[in-house]
Amino acid sequence: MTNMHICTIAKDQDVMTALHEYMMDKKWKGAVIVAGVGSIYDVMLGNPGTYDLKVLCKKKIEAPCEVVSFIGEITPKAEAAKSLPKEIIDTAASDYIIHIHMSCSHEADAVVNGGSLREAKVLRALTVVMLECD
Repeated sequence: MTNMHICTIAKDQDVMTALHEYMMDKKWKGAVIVAGVGSIYDVMLGNPGTYDLKVLCKKKIEAPCEVVSFIGEITPKAEAAKSLPKEIIDTAASDYIIHIHMSCSHEADAVVNGGSLREAKVLRALTVVMLECD
């Protein structure tokens, strides 16, 4: 049976740092992130800039944001795809690659932006729900 885990990230914590810290003592085969609920700020999202994936377009959002969607995967570094850029493997602060796709809304007209989460800090709280792979 798959185990569900909940990681609650507190105000002003860096999202990716907190998730890597959560994974530090884990010996998982992998996991899927099925949901994230909360608010964030100082957000950086990435999207492919070319079909050959050699260019990454980055979008910086310097406003309080509400998380609209938050899904992803957690893969042991040893099992990471060989095509993954070395920079991604080298910058992972645990034995896992954490890859999150998310969307967030911001400003009075609730503009929504989405992409691969590069960085963000927690505004009030962020609860991340994960299913550990057997």
